[in-house]
Amino acid sequence: MGQAKVKQLRAKTCYLCGKPLQGPTSADHVPPKLFFPETKGLDLLTIPAHPGCNLSYQLDEEYFVHTLLPMTKGSAAGDAQHVRVRRKMDAGKNVALVNMVMDEFKHVVKGVHLPATRVAKLIDHARFFRVLWKIIRGLHYHHSGVILPEEWGMRYWITARYEPPEEFFKMYAESGREVIHGAYPKVFSYFFDRFKPENLNMQYWGFHLWDSIIITAMFHDPTCGCEDCQFVGPQFPEAMAGTIKIPR
Repeated sequence: MGQAKVKQLRAKTCYLCGKPLQGPTSADHVPPKLFFPETKGLDLLTIPAHPGCNLSYQLDEEYFVHTLLPMTKGSAAGDAQHVRVRRKMDAGKNVALVNMVMDEFKHVVKGVHLPATRVAKLIDHARFFRVLWKIIRGLHYHHSGVILPEEWGMRYWITARYEPPEEFFKMYAESGREVIHGAYPKVFSYFFDRFKPENLNMQYWGFHLWDSIIITAMFHDPTCGCEDCQFVGPQFPEAMAGTIKIPR
């Protein structure tokens, strides 16, 4: 796609719903603005979108940040986010959300008592998936001008800072292919790549959040045009295998 066509598309189309941008638009932050403990003086990436499309993700984005936040303690960016959340709680905001997220930590799973140093972290995958896919769609659109479907199948992995990453990421990091993007890497950085193993067209994305958490995601490229790409609909991953160690 030529650069002029990309710019024209970006000026006229909402990347979230794929419909023309008519009337007032909203500056959608990719990643969400609330990823950053402090935004004063930062030059954050924004993409024009319909106000309603943008607003429809707000509560899920709050959940996304809060459900990951307990795994970020010990990093400067993570600790700064904890301060921000505490200030909002002191003002009476997001108290119910914080309590709900804390209830997602379980020492007993299906009747099995975990060791004292281990805890299982449950996640509302539908909400988490929705935000992660939105971030990927926004960055993909930013780099290519191509709008990915609102619903699509994807597998993702979450790695806390004190846990080993998934195997494919370790192999990928050693391959030298990785190109890191992101103006503020202590808070948010990312890479993306494309593979074609055995005639498949796969995209692989990775994110480093608050200098603490690695999230990787893999999905069949919707633009490849094969029969598999005719399927439209989310495929939510199974619950995370294993448990998360509590840092001392």
